[in-house]
Amino acid sequence: MNRYFFIFLVLVVYESPAQLLSDSLMNRDNYIIYATVYKKGVYKTFEEFKYNDPSIVEDFTFDKNQLWLTDSKTGKNSKIKKNEVWGFSDGARIFVRWRKYNEIVEMGRYCYFKEKGTRVVFGYSMFPLAIIPIPVPYTDELIINFNTGKPFLLSKKLLKEILAIDDPELLTEFMNEKQKKKKLFEYIVKYNDRNTDKIK
Repeated sequence: MNRYFFIFLVLVVYESPAQLLSDSLMNRDNYIIYATVYKKGVYKTFEEFKYNDPSIVEDFTFDKNQLWLTDSKTGKNSKIKKNEVWGFSDGARIFVRWRKYNEIVEMGRYCYFKEKGTRVVFGYSMFPLAIIPIPVPYTDELIINFNTGKPFLLSKKLLKEILAIDDPELLTEFMNEKQKKKKLFEYIVKYNDRNTDKIK
């Protein structure tokens, strides 16, 4: 009997610290959507963003297009590769990388951001016959599923699907809107306010 008790104590001693570390990292209280202060730094992954725990906290700057890391000894700047960045915080705002870096303006079960820019499409000219590039402005509205980290282009169809599953009452309200396309952000905010229990 004493032998089994000893084995039990050994397992508790060696497994508990790991379990405690795991529990502390996974604690929902650490979610960035509940934070009163955003830690300044660069997030390499969605998980770093989710837990308000950027892995790059050294001096860095952002020039509206590129993130730069400043060497504390030499003062020289080096580029932080975009494919190594999920997003960053300047301590007051949070930016996520899509095609460009865009500020997250709504935090909750679905985090919302918008990106504006210009795409190049190709068309034909008749005289002379040629393929020509045509710049076309675009505005994308996007949401990030806070439970999974997956981003989605926000559309009327997607919003209807979300509301149909989680909030049929809000779906009815949305369906009565005349200009639904212009109301997407408004209804994501309403959804987040009404569905905090859906956050995992």
